[in-house]
Amino acid sequence: MKAYTIALKVLILAPFVSAATYGQSQPVVQSKFQIEIQATTDGGPRFTVANLSRKTLTACTFQFSVSSEGRPQSEMDWDPLVQGGGDPGRSRPGPLEPGASLTMYLPHKVGGPLPDKVEVVAGIWDDGETFGQTVWVKMLLDHRAALISLYEHAISMLQKGLDENWTRGQYMAALESQPNRLPFYSIRRTLEASPHLDQDPRLLQLAMKSLLEHFTENLTILRKAKLPASGTASP
Repeated sequence: MKAYTIALKVLILAPFVSAATYGQSQPVVQSKFQIEIQATTDGGPRFTVANLSRKTLTACTFQFSVSSEGRPQSEMDWDPLVQGGGDPGRSRPGPLEPGASLTMYLPHKVGGPLPDKVEVVAGIWDDGETFGQTVWVKMLLDHRAALISLYEHAISMLQKGLDENWTRGQYMAALESQPNRLPFYSIRRTLEASPHLDQDPRLLQLAMKSLLEHFTENLTILRKAKLPASGTASP
């Protein structure tokens, strides 16, 4: 059976957002984003966002709604600086440059109707300017600030372990009081997946040094990200 696909194009205005729904055909003038929803039985529903502005988008918050319902169904943050740290050696996702597009999974309630409206309710441009609803802009900025703090603590812990030649057990013990979030999640996963590191201190040192360098690189990128002086959304 052929996959059944419905495509819905949504044109969005910045700084604040207005989305089109089924049946509307007139384009929105001076739009900044174009969003297309693909509801398909093969591979799951997805949506594609295209950046029609002249600026590079570094982060944003999507809001998903069903027209027949009275309130938004869910929200989702997209921020490669926060979500793209990953493990050493993995390619880092980049920002959404002018003219580029990005396809992602469409969040929805299992057994319920698929969202037919997607809005960009907040975002951060590469020059540090923000747009959209203040509450969502603040959350994007707070997430970046929180990750900077986590990286600082993880780097300090790894450096201490390297300086004192910790064993795998000592690293695991130090992780017990840390949250299961990046970057501590990466350290914990590396140690749990490599029990043989107990028998080879040299390999343990190399693994922890690799993570330390990776975290330091991510921290530098986060610190260089331009942030608005006031921390509020632009009008």
